Amino acid sequence: MDFADIDRKFSYDGELGVFLGENETSFSVWAPVAESVELRLYSSEANPPGEIIPMAAGADGVWRYVYPMRLEGIFYNYSFTYGGETREGVDAYARAAGANGKMGVVVDLEKLNPDGWGDSGYVTLRSPADAVIYEMSVRDFSADPSSHVPPEERGKFAALTNPDYSLSTGEPTCLGHLKRLGVTHVQIMPVFDFEGVDELNPSRSYNWGYNPANYNLPDGSFSLNPKEPGERIRELKKMILTLHRAGIGVIMDVVYNHTYRTEDSPLGISFPGYYYRRDGLGRYSNGSGCGNEIASERAMVRKYIIDSVMFWAREYKIDGFRFDLMGVMDIDTVNMISERLKKLNPSAIVYGEGWSGGEIALSHEKAASRFNARHMPGCAFFNDGFRDAIKGDTFADAALGYISGNYHYRQTVINGLLGYAPWAGSPCQTVNYCEAHDNLTLWDKLCVSVGNVSDEDRKKMSRLAMALVMLAQGIPFIQSGQELLRSKPLGNGKFDGNSYRSPDSVNSIKWNLLRENAREAEYCRGLIEFRKAHSLLRMTNYYEIEHSSEVLSSQDGTIALRLSGAEESMLILVNPIPRAKMFMLPDGEWYLHVSDIAASAKPMATYCEGVVVPPISAMVLVRKG
Repeated sequence: MDFADIDRKFSYDGELGVFLGENETSFSVWAPVAESVELRLYSSEANPPGEIIPMAAGADGVWRYVYPMRLEGIFYNYSFTYGGETREGVDAYARAAGANGKMGVVVDLEKLNPDGWGDSGYVTLRSPADAVIYEMSVRDFSADPSSHVPPEERGKFAALTNPDYSLSTGEPTCLGHLKRLGVTHVQIMPVFDFEGVDELNPSRSYNWGYNPANYNLPDGSFSLNPKEPGERIRELKKMILTLHRAGIGVIMDVVYNHTYRTEDSPLGISFPGYYYRRDGLGRYSNGSGCGNEIASERAMVRKYIIDSVMFWAREYKIDGFRFDLMGVMDIDTVNMISERLKKLNPSAIVYGEGWSGGEIALSHEKAASRFNARHMPGCAFFNDGFRDAIKGDTFADAALGYISGNYHYRQTVINGLLGYAPWAGSPCQTVNYCEAHDNLTLWDKLCVSVGNVSDEDRKKMSRLAMALVMLAQGIPFIQSGQELLRSKPLGNGKFDGNSYRSPDSVNSIKWNLLRENAREAEYCRGLIEFRKAHSLLRMTNYYEIEHSSEVLSSQDGTIALRLSGAEESMLILVNPIPRAKMFMLPDGEWYLHVSDIAASAKPMATYCEGVVVPPISAMVLVRKG
């Protein structure tokens, strides 16, 4: 089938899905070459359809039906006939569904808004560099009993609506911890409807959620009542409202690069073949590494993705989007998303993984990879080069990085601190990190790669890694629990580096670490506080960085970096070697804000002439004027 010809003849720019009127309910679905489409209405998921209604085809490829009453609460699906074969599927535009997403549900979304929803707005930023992003799984964050969240709320949206949960010794967990830490945004791992977890028995299985089923509704496994279609919507909105009231934006981790199923997905049933790319042999192209890849460059696929993103941004007030395997998508689609989001919300953050999971069936010059970042100025990308320089090759567990003894990475670390990446057009296109949900946690990586050293030396390396991320130009990003030295042990000295379906015992945050590693958490909090207080760490273009920065003379793998502004100067001194290092200071009084064990927006000491930087640590000093 010539899909380019389909796009020319049947591209449609109007609304699709289900909409409630005052005395009617309208249904519309795009299926331009279907032989017939029927609307199937159900009183419940357990009953056969109460009505099967033929829909009418329009010249624009849209099939429509207007039911002459409000069908609020009714379950529905569509059946499509192609080549004489009829198959039933969920509306790809469904905004609510029953348990495990097998049927769409008609709901009045406005009625599901929690109290105070109308007063909630987006979190505003001067620039993306002002953000401090904290990646978290809703389930992992509260699943462990040490969270002190009531058992029925563990792993649910509800656990993030109460700031009062804490350890018996008083340290806040979950929402209270986020507020204390000072992050500006949480990036929530997939909460749209996904496969791999039974919503009615979520404790029996685990999955990160990168298995898309229904893109436009929340997954019921995070709900207190997955049998009630509206509850998951209300609970997610309440979570977002609570975070917004705490001054924390919500970034949604989205997976538009593939679907868990192909022929049997809502997209595959509605128009077989159209939504997916094929290779030269006619097989599903597998640039996602998950069995298929979405053809984002086709007109109605692009519309579907943009419609979905904008729906989440408008209806749920999502502050930004992190795109999984964004390198599978095309440049034009990503640019359109960025432009439309920022018209709606100028502070919207858009970023993603600038790579694919395999070879894609799209020319490289059209792919939304980090190597084409300059063609996507409104989008940022994970800086994997800086990541690997800090801790060592992510895909070679034993490899050493700058913090653990491989000082050959010194120049790459300097580039990272200055916000430079070979593909970036500005520092605001670099998301700086050393740990994310994939692969070993930083602590586990250090346990594997660094041999005969004490845990105290590993903690020094961890603090140095955190400092490098927080002091770098660009957008800092940390994984939940990184500030607690999160680990995913399997026993016998082994660690889980691919825990996408490992149990809660592996993936959950162990909040007792907050007591054991209080100094590490406080160090992270202080770094965030210091970063927020100094605009020299949040420059927005390379011209400004080039005219405000100077790499001072240093040796033995150490780094001395000076940043200069109209009102202050800053020295970033980095000593990764296992012995103390003396640095001479420019004239004047220099106030210490970051040391080997503490960080603060308030000065902690004053130095003149010189300073000794302890082994495996960073120090930051500021001089006024």
